Amino acid sequence: MRRIYILLSQTNTVLARSIRKCTGTEFSHTSISLDGNYEQMYSFTRKYPNNPVIGQMKRETFDTGVFGKSKECLCQIYTAEVTEEQHAKIKEKIDYFLNSKKEFKFNNLGLFACWFKIKMPRKYKRVCSQFVAECLDYACPEIEMPKHFWIMQPEDFKFVKNIHMIYRGKMKDIPIGLSEEEIAERIEKYKDYNPLEFSKHKNKKKSNKKVKKWK
Repeated sequence: MRRIYILLSQTNTVLARSIRKCTGTEFSHTSISLDGNYEQMYSFTRKYPNNPVIGQMKRETFDTGVFGKSKECLCQIYTAEVTEEQHAKIKEKIDYFLNSKKEFKFNNLGLFACWFKIKMPRKYKRVCSQFVAECLDYACPEIEMPKHFWIMQPEDFKFVKNIHMIYRGKMKDIPIGLSEEEIAERIEKYKDYNPLEFSKHKNKKKSNKKVKKWK
């Protein structure tokens, strides 16, 4: 068996803050890693760190790009056990995107389509969450997503079935190279985590209920 890792992050770029403000969500970016050292971590992200408009499929590291400027940002990491065949299929899908990265571009329109839950398939356009969800959908049918991959947002990965949370904290403190025993301990630690606990939508609903009560 092998493991994959899904990282949700709350970077502090203007675009990321705008996405979180408009959607009322906690996270604005999603990445997938094929190893626990995060040396094979990929996503659709900015081609140039200071240009939010031009994006592409890229290998990410914690020391470069937007992540290199986001050591203090909040992250949440999930893991899943997969077979050797499934791991190879995910890598196959990633390699397809990498080998075609001149054709594939960041799906700027897709940001709004995901927000409004509109399926808008675009052959050579993806946002980060669409890319990660598509890889999982392609290789791991037992990993059940709450929505079709075309309308998945980073926050939606909190509700994916058959993946397990192993970390919540600052990017600079992400544990690298965990053993299976350490992973099991972390899964146990976070097993009662409520994905709605930090949801702004939840707080908003509570607020609305209080208003109705006073009417």
